Amino acid sequence: MEMLLVALLIAADLGPIPTTGPPPAAELRTLRAQLTDQINKDRAKYNLPPLTLDPIAQQAAQYQAENMLINDKMQHQDTSGRSPVQRYNDLGGKADYYGENVGFRSPGVVDPVLLWDVLAKLEAAMMAEVAPEDGHRRNILSSHYSAVGIGIAVGPNGVFMAEDFAGNLPK
Repeated sequence: MEMLLVALLIAADLGPIPTTGPPPAAELRTLRAQLTDQINKDRAKYNLPPLTLDPIAQQAAQYQAENMLINDKMQHQDTSGRSPVQRYNDLGGKADYYGENVGFRSPGVVDPVLLWDVLAKLEAAMMAEVAPEDGHRRNILSSHYSAVGIGIAVGPNGVFMAEDFAGNLPK
């Protein structure tokens, strides 16, 4: 895990840019849409269907991104000890398959162009993973998932991102 964190930090190194707080809600929506589009472009290269937005997964992902920012620690478990699927279930979600990718870059960035660059580089680093250390890539390309929620938190501790994937068995 430490090696992956180092790889993600190196991949997203843009130099020190001061932060003044989280992006405005409209900018956050745009960044989430851009990241979802990039995920779907990556999936399309492998003939996988696009992911749709899961509003509950989005809530769970945003909670985790903010939780990581506040605690200055990239992890899947939140400070209450809940796993990604537990957070999703606690918010009322129901999924047969659930997974999460998290990413981090320090320091924080507020400029929307630079912030998108950070997110795109984190995503590219995940897609560049090779087996057997390719859990993030496998989540992005899993045929079990049909939806995604994106969480982005920015502050003085850096940029924290969570991608929460959800899917159900065919009925």
